Amino acid sequence: MLIQLKFLNLFRAVCHVCAIYFLAMGLALILFPAFISRIAGKQDPIILGMLRGAGGSILPYALLYIFVARSSLNKRWAVIVIATANTMAIVLDFLSVILGEYRLSYAMIDVPVESISLLMMILFLSKFRIKLPGNS
Repeated sequence: MLIQLKFLNLFRAVCHVCAIYFLAMGLALILFPAFISRIAGKQDPIILGMLRGAGGSILPYALLYIFVARSSLNKRWAVIVIATANTMAIVLDFLSVILGEYRLSYAMIDVPVESISLLMMILFLSKFRIKLPGNS
């Protein structure tokens, strides 16, 4: 029981760190899309708008981490959503590297955070096997 409590505290700490990271990322994309994309050169306003919109969609994702941290044991569905999002993000980061759209060094900014988050979500799901309502 003590080990589960210690894991739950670590899990919640990781969720809070991820929430701060993704909140900062979302706000940066909303407030400074031209600055964020400057390495790629001057961007068309359409691209800047798309980046700003992506930032807006990251903010609820950051809030989902806080939601999970506050009520982990009752929000298994949200842990699954985060794990799915992390998996997709990691795959897409590496796909972009393989396609030559993105440098590996840029992917390594996000991939460690996404990987730690994914690992914690998987460990949580394996340690706390909670049945969803309506499932046998």
